[in-house]
Amino acid sequence: MPFTSDDLFTNPGPNSGIHTTAGSTLQTTSIKQSTLLQMGATTAMLLKAETKPGPIALSEAAPVIEEAAILFANGQTDMIEPILRHAIEDDTLGNMPLAVWGMLFDLYQITGRREQFENLALDYAGRFERSPPAWIEPDASEQDLSAAQKKGNIPGVAFAGKLDAGIVKQLERLRNLGEMSEVLRLDFTRITEVDPVGCGLLHNVLKRLQRSGHRLSLVGANELTGKIRTILAVGRRDETEAPWLLLLELLRLLDRETDFEETSIDYCVTFEVSPPAFTPPQDAIVTVSEETDGSIGANESSGHFVMPAVVSSKNDHLIAQIHEYAAIHQPAVLDCTRLVRMDFAAASQLFSSLTPLIQSGRTIELVNANHFIAALCHVMGFQDLIRILPRKS
Repeated sequence: MPFTSDDLFTNPGPNSGIHTTAGSTLQTTSIKQSTLLQMGATTAMLLKAETKPGPIALSEAAPVIEEAAILFANGQTDMIEPILRHAIEDDTLGNMPLAVWGMLFDLYQITGRREQFENLALDYAGRFERSPPAWIEPDASEQDLSAAQKKGNIPGVAFAGKLDAGIVKQLERLRNLGEMSEVLRLDFTRITEVDPVGCGLLHNVLKRLQRSGHRLSLVGANELTGKIRTILAVGRRDETEAPWLLLLELLRLLDRETDFEETSIDYCVTFEVSPPAFTPPQDAIVTVSEETDGSIGANESSGHFVMPAVVSSKNDHLIAQIHEYAAIHQPAVLDCTRLVRMDFAAASQLFSSLTPLIQSGRTIELVNANHFIAALCHVMGFQDLIRILPRKS
């Protein structure tokens, strides 16, 4: 029988205190005062939300699971392994052994410790006589860029005001940075308007950087596409095609194939040329806000909202995006495949902000959550607000 993260809170023993009926809810007493103090924010309002409970409900987290979830949320990953190892070796896991093993597997996967992961897999198979989770090989370019971005180590340029001929100095700085780093960050969040000359300059630089093998972190690229569209009109030939070409290139880097194809047809009609072919981005990792990393936002093919790798206290832009997505999707599915960690304050802020939507009848689903995210949600009582669908390993 293969391992799945559903084992985190299912198949309980007779005295586990785990409820699996559809109407079961978490009692207020399950949220410990120590947790609330560490959060720096109250979840009292969350517990009053009237919503359908998720498929998983936990009356009281096992102490070791609760402690590991809190430490992980605080970023204290170096303290977690001894706690989980001690619980496994002493066989003090109560009725939830697979949850603790799952957390340790996730810890090794997240921290890139493959040897320890595979050794644990052998122990797991021998102990439970079932298939262990498999190691997932991370994409090298995404891993390197995400790690650098979290540390604030990506050199780059922030554009502001009007995107016009005045960006020449910024592009020259970008060229110089490109000689020292193969990873570059371009921040468009403070651009207020665009003109054809600036579009042409930026388009040429984007193409040149990709030809030279640079990996790009593009911040605010979605917003920039909207500003470019304001100066375009289908059938109207301007003195240059540059805004159209920049728009198409940004849509390609954002992997928005449907928008790219529709826009390419408009471009073709306007200039009476053959529409360019869509080619998926290779090494570019595109971001949509300065607070988040990775390619996040609504995914057109799945209809899910892709969460970033880390949700920290600076998440106002992320919350705004989720609200925009949830307003038109029912259920609103937040895909946590890439999500590694949420800190307490950020989690409280995020789910508190979703309360009005839920009370208005919207359903929020957290899918593909790792063991630490799932456990944190239960420790804080969030399963009374949302449906938690753990990752299957």
